[in-house]
Amino acid sequence: MAPDAETLIRDAFAIDVDQRAVITNAMLDSIHYATEKANKVNDAWRAEVSTQLDEMRSGAVALTDADEYFACLRASWRRW
Repeated sequence: MAPDAETLIRDAFAIDVDQRAVITNAMLDSIHYATEKANKVNDAWRAEVSTQLDEMRSGAVALTDADEYFACLRASWRRW
């Protein structure tokens, strides 16, 4: 455990139990919020990837070979 965490824990045990409860609830809320936010981002990425895969498989979008794409990109840089 990091020295700062040890100090924080030691100091927290020195305060009133009601204040510790407030701190504990705040810390748990922050963990819940971070987890919830990460889950929403992961769900959004999964949905996006699924949509793109469906579009590729159905032929709704044209795929470009990576080597061909990068060759075109390099050629466009040369025109500048």
